[in-house]
Amino acid sequence: MHASGASGSSAKAVINVNQWLNSSKLNKFHAVLFILSIFIIAFDGYDLFIYAGSIPLVMKEFKMNPAYAGMIASYMLIGAALGSLVLASLADIVGRKNALLCYMTLFSIGMFLTGLTHTPFWFGTFRFITGLGVGGSLPNVTALATEYLPAKSRGTMIAMIYSGISFGGVAAALFSIWLFPSFGWRSVYIIGIFPILLLPIYIKWLPESPVRLVRRNRLEVLRNQLLKVRPSEVLPEGAVFELDKGFGKVPVAAIFQDGRAVSTVLFWVIWFVNLYVIFGFTIWLPKLIMDHGYTLATGLTFLLANSVASVIGSYVAGWVADKIGFRGSLAIFYLLSMCSVALVGFVSSYGALMLLVSLAGAGFNGAQNTMNGFMPPYYPPSMRSTATGFCYGISRLGAIVGPTFIGVLMTMHFSYQFTLLALALPSVISAAGVLSMPDKCNYARILREEQAAAQRSSAQPAR
Repeated sequence: MHASGASGSSAKAVINVNQWLNSSKLNKFHAVLFILSIFIIAFDGYDLFIYAGSIPLVMKEFKMNPAYAGMIASYMLIGAALGSLVLASLADIVGRKNALLCYMTLFSIGMFLTGLTHTPFWFGTFRFITGLGVGGSLPNVTALATEYLPAKSRGTMIAMIYSGISFGGVAAALFSIWLFPSFGWRSVYIIGIFPILLLPIYIKWLPESPVRLVRRNRLEVLRNQLLKVRPSEVLPEGAVFELDKGFGKVPVAAIFQDGRAVSTVLFWVIWFVNLYVIFGFTIWLPKLIMDHGYTLATGLTFLLANSVASVIGSYVAGWVADKIGFRGSLAIFYLLSMCSVALVGFVSSYGALMLLVSLAGAGFNGAQNTMNGFMPPYYPPSMRSTATGFCYGISRLGAIVGPTFIGVLMTMHFSYQFTLLALALPSVISAAGVLSMPDKCNYARILREEQAAAQRSSAQPAR
């Protein structure tokens, strides 16, 4: 795909937009994009995990058993699944920036209205609406950041951006500890309206996808964005802008074409299992700790420790991925998650529980955030939003099954140890899946090889 700002018969410089962005160095533009992105993800994390802290109080007020409370937890996750499958794909049409602004509005209003409810029905309804916004925003933040971040540091930066979910979990735990005693559980939902106040900042500073700028022939805006990415360089007047060959495809069924079917299904399975573990463990963590003989305040402290460790784990996992590759890093952190979650059921001392809960958070969230940097480059750029959206949507079923299944096990009075083993052991599937992921259809690898071949060809002397 090409776009030019001028006409004429003279030869024009051809600028490959993707290569220009990939070869850039981190600067102020990337810092602003990083801050805006991590704030969206942090808001999403807060919205997702605030229920974990409030679930004992909500269960008491609405007189719910664990199975019903687990079902209520699934409502937001069902909304997130639909948001990922439906709303995220629309961003390929209307643009990522406009879509993200809509998603922020949706999850902010949903959170605020949740705090005003007095029945389980409306509580679940507004959690579902909040989930729609969260589900739509997550894959598009990944896709937009992936397009602009330098290739060399992309893995680490994407993992750091997605550590925002853990920052949101930290905020959820802290606000629960601070606000519950004086203002009750509704207060932590009402303050969820805050992101809507930041919309003017996002309208001004969030960049539009370079793909959309080329497709819409908004070349002046594109030039300004490219110069912000590489401010010390000059773009020739009348330059022709082109995108990598993957931008010409229509991204729907294409995620299964050209040998991508196996990798697409594997991504779905890996994400399904890890989200099953994350949400099954995190949503019920304060209640599980209370059932272990501790108070709600102590349970919230464990939730806070899990969230803080998740932040650290995300950075460590991203750093390891840049050193030894994504596959090795992901396998290590999936197995760390499995061992830690399983062992929580077999210890009772405060110190041992705190260590294992922290390692569990570092394991499953470190792996999840690193996977957010591993998957998008597997696909051609034009279908990344759809590919990630469908993966989030399908795998979100794991997030739905996790808390619901654990709630059923608790209602049926299964042992503490059995419940946690049922959560932990499937992580073996995630580790095996990432190690067996086929590389032949990896778009990023194919593109690197083609570009290297072209450079070798151009470097050969003419005969």
